[in-house]
Amino acid sequence: MQDKLELFSQKLLEWNAIHNLTGAKTPQEVQNNINDSLYPLQFLDSTPQKALDIGTGAGFPGLVLAIAMPQTHWILVEPRKKRASFLHYIKTALKLDNVTVIPSRIEEIAPTKVDLITSRAVMPTKDLLQLAKDFIDKETTILLYKGEEVTRELDDITNYQIKQNGKRRYLFLKGKDVI
Repeated sequence: MQDKLELFSQKLLEWNAIHNLTGAKTPQEVQNNINDSLYPLQFLDSTPQKALDIGTGAGFPGLVLAIAMPQTHWILVEPRKKRASFLHYIKTALKLDNVTVIPSRIEEIAPTKVDLITSRAVMPTKDLLQLAKDFIDKETTILLYKGEEVTRELDDITNYQIKQNGKRRYLFLKGKDVI
C-alpha cells in the first residue's frame, strides 16, 4: 500500500503543477490529505464490498481509500474532466482493478446500492444526502469529511456520530433513516 500511495503522491504533484488539480502543492500537504483520508478507517465496523465517493477531485478521500481497501470496489464520481482524467491515469498506473471512475455528477448516474458512501467538502450534508438517497439502503454507512461547523448542518438528523481529528470532523451516518 505504501508504494502505491507514494506513487500517487508523486504523480499528483506532477499533474498538479500543470493542471491545478488540488490546493496541495507540496509533498507534506499531499501526505496530510492522505492521512486525513485514511484516519476514519479505524472507526468502520466492517469492510464494505462496494463503496461510492462523491466528488473525488484529485483523489481525496476516494482514491486513497481504494488503495487502502483493495477488497472493496470503489466508484469514484468526479464531474471535472481534468480531475477525472487524472483518476483514470492513476487507476491504470497503480493497477487499481477495484476502481471505476465516472466522469459525471452524482445526479446523472444510474443508482446502485452501496455499503459505504464517502465525500469530502462537496456540499452541505442534507443536500448531499438528498442527491445520494438512491444509493443508500438501511445498511449503508455514510462517511462525510467535514469542518468544525458540521453540527450546523444536522438540524433534523439524529442518528449520527462525529469523530474528531484536529479541525476535521468525520461525520458517520447509517442507513435510510438519515434522509
